[in-house]
Amino acid sequence: MTNDVKQVIVVRSDINMKRSELASQVAAASIKFLLENNEAVRGNQMFVTLSDNETSWLTGSLSQEIVGVDSEEQLQSIMMRAEMMGIETHFALKGNTMTCVALGPDDSGVLERLIHRLKPI
Repeated sequence: MTNDVKQVIVVRSDINMKRSELASQVAAASIKFLLENNEAVRGNQMFVTLSDNETSWLTGSLSQEIVGVDSEEQLQSIMMRAEMMGIETHFALKGNTMTCVALGPDDSGVLERLIHRLKPI
């Protein structure tokens, strides 16, 4: 299990969102990996299977990086490349519009190879 794990949120900068909307969308994308890895719900309990990297991230630094892209096409391209690299992706929607995607949590070095050209927001 690696200690250098983070999650990257890629946000569309071409959508005019208030800061509160942006924060809400980023939070939704960030937590989706827990909800989408859900194995079972029994009453008020949820059972989730986590990878070593996800466990390390949740019990460690919770490190995140937020970067921007200029269009939905760029966002979808990043998602496709991430999935081809074996990185989990989880997106957030505002209505029918994809606003951002969470990559990982995963190995920081692997994520950096994917996002190294994107600018932090």
